[in-house]
Amino acid sequence: MYRLFSTPGWFNGWDIVIESFGFIVALFIALFSWRIYRLHKENRFAYFSLAFILVALGLLVKAGTSSILYFTPVRDVAADVLRPVAGAGLKFSYLWYRSGFLLHMIPMLGAWLLLFFISQKSRARLHKFHEVTQMALFIYLILLISIVANFKYFVFYLTSSVLLALIVLNYYKHALNLPKKTNSLLVMLAFLLILLGNLFFVFVFLQNGLYVIGELFQLAGFLLLLYVYSTVIRR
Repeated sequence: MYRLFSTPGWFNGWDIVIESFGFIVALFIALFSWRIYRLHKENRFAYFSLAFILVALGLLVKAGTSSILYFTPVRDVAADVLRPVAGAGLKFSYLWYRSGFLLHMIPMLGAWLLLFFISQKSRARLHKFHEVTQMALFIYLILLISIVANFKYFVFYLTSSVLLALIVLNYYKHALNLPKKTNSLLVMLAFLLILLGNLFFVFVFLQNGLYVIGELFQLAGFLLLLYVYSTVIRR
């Protein structure tokens, strides 16, 4: 059974709960951003919505793949479904696990890249044709990194960490120029917590307990994002 890295056995299932919560929060933010886009017709809100749809998709795929890895009944059902294409004795089943992790990595990296563009100084970014066409190059790089990361998992988390660090920096610079900094700083802090979680994931090869710490930081980041957007809606 193929796995990206070893995780503590006692934590199996709890990470699915955290990812399911992140999935709900990401969907909530995506729907809220889409509503703002429909009202104001500003492209950045549409891109923001798309970014969090990608986050939700990535977390959903990871939760589903982890469920197959952790729980025998789920694994048995998946084996029955995939048996016709997994070969005799399910000898090609590892390819399906790799596909699951790949389908987790691609939308997550795409989301972080899109959020990096959105967090940059406001201008016609992602609106001009020549800038939009550059996305083809970024899509290629995301696919390449995701494929490599299926063999060296830390490549994915290192790349995610770099993108998240740039997002944090952009939100920090953005907050400095605002008279009321609270929400921008909280959003920055939320992404900082998710960044710290990714950094812990990078070093799971040293101690698998770091996976638990990384998941808790990720949970804290999504909780903070939920708090910020719930306060915005109440206003």
